[in-house]
Order: sequence, then C-alpha cells, then structure tokens
Amino acid sequence: MHTPLDEAVTTCRSLDDFHALMSAHGVLAAEPRFMHLELDITNKCNLRCVMCYHSFEATRRLPTVNMAPEDFGAIADAVLPRAGRLSLSLGNEPLMSPHFIPVLRLAAKHRVPEVNFFTNGFLLDEAKIEAIIECGVTQVCVSLDGATAPTYNAIRRNSDFDRVVGNVARLIARRNELGSRTPRVRFDFVMMQRNVHEAEAIVHLASRLGVQEMNFCHLVSYEGLDMEGESLKHTKALCNYWLLRALDAANRAGIPVPFHPQLFDLELPKEPDRIAADVPVPAPPADSPAVQGPFDPTPYCPYPFFHVSVGPGGHVLPRPFSHGEEPYGRLTADGDTIETIWLGPAFTTLRQRILRHDPPDMCRRCAFLSNRFPNAAHLFAVRQAAPGDASTRR
Repeated sequence: MHTPLDEAVTTCRSLDDFHALMSAHGVLAAEPRFMHLELDITNKCNLRCVMCYHSFEATRRLPTVNMAPEDFGAIADAVLPRAGRLSLSLGNEPLMSPHFIPVLRLAAKHRVPEVNFFTNGFLLDEAKIEAIIECGVTQVCVSLDGATAPTYNAIRRNSDFDRVVGNVARLIARRNELGSRTPRVRFDFVMMQRNVHEAEAIVHLASRLGVQEMNFCHLVSYEGLDMEGESLKHTKALCNYWLLRALDAANRAGIPVPFHPQLFDLELPKEPDRIAADVPVPAPPADSPAVQGPFDPTPYCPYPFFHVSVGPGGHVLPRPFSHGEEPYGRLTADGDTIETIWLGPAFTTLRQRILRHDPPDMCRRCAFLSNRFPNAAHLFAVRQAAPGDASTRR
C-alpha cells in the first residue's frame, strides 16, 4: 500500500527538507528541535539482572568501551542543535562511565530542553548528584523492580535495595535543599511473574520518597536467560489486576504514569490463574489499542522519524528497541555525518515500510509495541541479543 508520503521521503536532501516534509504531514511537530538523541556512553553495567543481556558471560567479557568526551562532543555538536531531548543511556549503566560528569558538562552547553538518563541508582554518589543538579538534568529514571529488598535483590543481582532507595532519597533531598525544580525523579518497574504483586507497593514507596513519576512495562525475554515463563502473558488477569491497583494508587497519590501497558483482553482464550476478587477487571473499550492491530496507524511507529539511538562506539541503531539489529552507520568525529545516516537508504527503506504498513521482523517482536498491544502474541517473542551488538560493541 503506497502513500504520497512514502514516495516523498526519498526526495529529502537535508535534515531541513526532512523536517519540513514530516511536519507538513503531521508526523512531526513544527518545532525545529525535533530529534531525540539517546546514546550509551559506556557498554558496561555493574549489575547482572535476571532479565538482562548483561547476565550473559560473553557480554561481561567484552572489552570496555567508554565514549570519550571528545567523541560525545562531536556527536552533540552535530545533533543537539536539532534535539529537544537528550538521553544519556540506551541499555547500559551511564554511571559506570568515568566520563559521566564531563559528558554532563558538555551536554549542558547545548541547553537541550529535556535531558535525562536511566540508571539502576547503585552508583549515585554525592559528586554525581551535585553534577546532575548543577548541569540541569531534567529527569533521572531509576529502575526499581521491587518494593521490598527480597524481591528487588533477587531480580537486580549485585545491587542492594536499601542502598538504592537511600541514594534516591539523597538526590531528592539535595535537589530540594538547593531549591531546584529538577531533576524530576521517576521509577521504572519491569513487570513479571515474580514481582507484579508489588506493583501497587512500588507506587506507595515512590510517594513516600517524593518520586514524581512512575512507569510500568512488560518484561522483554532474551534467548538464553530462561525468562519466558516470567512473562505476564501467561497470567493475563493477574497482570490486569495488579496494574489496575497500581494505577489507582498512583492516581490517588497524584503521581503521573505517562507510560504503562494496556490491559490484556480477557475475552480472548486465557490460561487459568488466581486473583483476588475485590477489584473488577474491565474489558477494554471497542476502540482501544488492545483491539486494534499494532501496524494499523500511519506511521505505526514514530521512532525512526525523530529518534537517534547511538551505541558507545558511535553506532547508530534503527530504533531503540531493535535488539540484535545491525547499525545503520557510525556517528563519530571521523565517521559518517548525521545527515548521511539519517537520509541514507537503510533509514529511508525502514520509514517507507512503516508508512506502507509492511513491518520488518524487528517490528514484529518490538518491546514497545508489546506494551501498547498486549494481545498480539508475536510481540512477546523471545529476543536474540547477541553479545557485541550495537548496544555494547566497540
């Protein structure tokens, strides 16, 4: 199925051309800072979480790659003048980088409206807290997959629940002491069989600490980690039950939840599971994403139209959820330019397929879409994450 836009996308010769075309068709806003740069500044993580590719021995043994400040500076100079958001993490732990604070200071010079990073919080010390506030980081997203120490510590191996919660409390206290409105702090909770019963409790913990946002998402299962049985697709009513309780608790606490999975459709055939009976689990409305196809909207995925995903070696990914895919170019001081990669044949073909509702394989197993369309079973497929892919490679 062809559209005028899928042919026109091949005519762009500059980033200005691309933005003008996409904003004219409503794919992008008119705001000229349309890009979101998300990059890893290291390929390492200090934890061995049960669901993460950093648990693979081959991943642990990869040579360390830390993006040098000068390489970050070259990427920042090329992309950040057009970026409305900068994220200093893509899948690894940014606080592991010895250049974390210098990178923050380089980023601050570009005055990007939104600057955030994702972290497990274990290495959040006083020096980093001071730099985060001083450099104007607007949001810190802390991965916390349990509301109690036993649950959390069993999932996030090598971490310590009490230490992480204490670090978050110190960050919030220091921010408030300095009279700063930023960074906002968010908890990100990966839902699985072993922790979904604490989804409501994590909201109460966030409220006590002064955390300002919550996000929930489904588990991504990687081949070789034996986590497929932890997926909540096997206990759909149980997932709906605890998710509804968590969302209700967040609403009562005044904590926004900007991202969370849609409810499973319980009218579909389901496996037996046990839930308490005090909270009703409604079926989704007829026009909800749960009963639409994941590849119906145009474009069905917006990411390749605004999102620049860069690994620690400068490798540009087709999108942030493209596990195991080859990069589309390498963005470094002596490598490809952002314009060459962004307007190149790989990105152009991907965008055309999205506009034509012709999803490639990586779309058919996308973790982002699995949260929006939980009743599409193929979106929960086990992923391959070969050690040395673009999220960790040199």
